Amino acid sequence: MSVQLSLNLSIEFTPRAGDDDSRIAERFAAFHRANPHVYAELLRLARDRKGRGVRKLGIGALFEVIRWNETDTASRDFKLNNDYRSRYARMIDAEPDLAGIFDLRGLRA
Repeated sequence: MSVQLSLNLSIEFTPRAGDDDSRIAERFAAFHRANPHVYAELLRLARDRKGRGVRKLGIGALFEVIRWNETDTASRDFKLNNDYRSRYARMIDAEPDLAGIFDLRGLRA
């Protein structure tokens, strides 16, 4: 028996009102100031992977590791917003020892 999947490729994406690039940047800056442990953990994970010979990473994978680990600790009550992935990837890529670990795209206008 074969199953055929049909995808609706005509779905349009409409950004939420007020979620332009400058608004995301403002929210990211506030989140980063309030949660410096997130960046520290992202750096730790990226350096660990690089030390194991990984040459390229995806920021999404690192986000999911943090999410997984945070389910084991009830001491922190925060959520990682996927809108911040590109910002963190750029910050990590600016670290001299991690430059080029991500393939970065341009930010949406």
